[in-house]
Amino acid sequence: MARILVVDDEPDVRELFNITLKMAGHETVTSKDGQEAIDHLEDDEEFELVLLDLMMPRLDGFGFLEHVREHMEDKPLRVLIATAKLLEDSDREKLERWPVVGILNKGDLDIGQMVTIIANALQADPLGS
Repeated sequence: MARILVVDDEPDVRELFNITLKMAGHETVTSKDGQEAIDHLEDDEEFELVLLDLMMPRLDGFGFLEHVREHMEDKPLRVLIATAKLLEDSDREKLERWPVVGILNKGDLDIGQMVTIIANALQADPLGS
């Protein structure tokens, strides 16, 4: 199936995503923040999807997206936002600068729905392709 980079600062959430995605047949790599995720991408690791939390220490999801836009625009990448943050209009405006393939609300997390949303995200055209 797909190789997915899970980026979340909460260990329990990372593990939940990791186990669920592996049970769905995907290979996963986890990162605890945006900087660690960038390190994976700069090491030329390839992922079909990045499952990205927005609120993290060191480098948040917005910072990760900005870095990718400025330095890795030629890297084909699908980004699915996974956040518990109630998105305000200003957040949505920021996300419009980086066309993400979807938003997964961690507050309403249903495992079956999550697997379906991820499957749909994997069908979207990668950014930068």
